Amino acid sequence: MNKIKTIFHPIIIFIGVQVAWIIMMAIWIWWYLKNRQDFKAFAERLQPELFANDLNWVVLLEGCFLMILILGGFYVIFLFWNKQAKLNQLQSNFVSSMTHELKSPLASIQLYLETLKYHDVSREESRDFVETMLNDTERLSGLIENILRSSHPDPRNMQNEFQPVDLKAFLEDVVEGHLPQFRENTIELVKDLTSVPTIMMDKRSMRMVFNNLMSNALRYTLSTRDASVTVRLIADDRNCHISFEDKGIGLNERERKRIFRKFYRVSMPETQNIVGAGLGLYISSEIVKSHGGRITVASGGKGKGSTFTITLPLSGVPAPSWWEQISAPLKMTFGHGSGGN
Repeated sequence: MNKIKTIFHPIIIFIGVQVAWIIMMAIWIWWYLKNRQDFKAFAERLQPELFANDLNWVVLLEGCFLMILILGGFYVIFLFWNKQAKLNQLQSNFVSSMTHELKSPLASIQLYLETLKYHDVSREESRDFVETMLNDTERLSGLIENILRSSHPDPRNMQNEFQPVDLKAFLEDVVEGHLPQFRENTIELVKDLTSVPTIMMDKRSMRMVFNNLMSNALRYTLSTRDASVTVRLIADDRNCHISFEDKGIGLNERERKRIFRKFYRVSMPETQNIVGAGLGLYISSEIVKSHGGRITVASGGKGKGSTFTITLPLSGVPAPSWWEQISAPLKMTFGHGSGGN
């Protein structure tokens, strides 16, 4: 079965068609020239002046042009078919991951509610159950928010409410919400936060970004003796830099280039059981861009961890250019949003 799939792989088929086209082209030219030679020999025996000595290039070029058009049409069909196959695969992966992402917290909430309903539990246990359920509902809320953001024609043009924010205090509050997960996974949290000038940002959107990066650092950090996640905040004359450094599975060069695409997920044996929909980093990238910043990733390779760094301007969000002001309504009208893949 695998051999059959390999034979009918799109790339194998495309290469086969190329080879077949070259062979057909050579056979057709050989047939044309041979028939012309035969016709010339026949004409010379009857009446030589009836045969033109110059080679009829028009017929030859017309045939070649027709073959090229056929090849071009097949190439265009191949490109669209290949793109559609990738979209179908993305859709299948998205539905599969969404099913798991939605069912897991719901099953957890249902289990704790049934426990509270049918069993007598202590006050401390009830508090732990409620805290776990609140975390699950927050996870569901974040997932739904990511889906809504990704379905918007242009996530960067979603309405933001910018306000002055003390970034150090804001980051400490976000990190505080993840402390139970650090304790549960026995991962050390290292904070290196320096005070920076107040900057303008949309707190709701940036909280989503920080939560996404914190969750990724926790998910992809293996629980070992020296497992840790470091959150840093520094500033220079123009920008502030927020980095999330983990000692997880790491990324190779190919994955670093694709990690911010919509629905893209790192595919390796270590990540098969890690939940995720491939939307968090894409949404985070679009939100940071709407704040006039950028997000980058660095990694030493497989097994050497990753560092995601957000750079935001201290001077505030830059005003949109004249082209952005003109193109934004057109994007909203015709639906030309950003896309991954």
